[in-house]
Amino acid sequence: MHNALESRLPEHAESTIELAIQHANAGGLPFAALIINSQGEVIGEGVNQVAQQLDCTAHAEVQAIRNASRNTRRVALHGATLIASGEPCALCFMAIHMAGIKNVICLSNRHDAADHGFDYRWTYRHINTSLLNALNIVMLGVDRKLWPFQVARQQSLTSKKPAAPKARRSG
Repeated sequence: MHNALESRLPEHAESTIELAIQHANAGGLPFAALIINSQGEVIGEGVNQVAQQLDCTAHAEVQAIRNASRNTRRVALHGATLIASGEPCALCFMAIHMAGIKNVICLSNRHDAADHGFDYRWTYRHINTSLLNALNIVMLGVDRKLWPFQVARQQSLTSKKPAAPKARRSG
């Protein structure tokens, strides 16, 4: 990892968590990602927008890659680092690899997500381990790593309303 990124890593990790919390507070899923260039600058960000965009590929990491590619006007993001609020799924790891990103920093793992009601561990049955071995994946322990999941769970509980009584048919 580059020194410019290393010095700003705590700040970027907190920004990723904050983005995930904001999205969860707005009723979205608790997943966010930032893409940082080798100078330590944010070049892309994304949140999970699968439901909002009716697009099964609109995961936070993919959205961040799309945003970074538009911002840099490049398809290849060599030298960049992706920071994810949750460990990427198999789809996202493939997109990260295809974008030429080698460094991935995960703030929480797939088991943390599953423990909070967001279980995508099944996607790993479809991943080639050589893909994971081609990436530099780091699990970074941060204090607030579970907050996005907790906020999303709370939002889910408060948004559930009792079912309306069924109308009776007369007859």
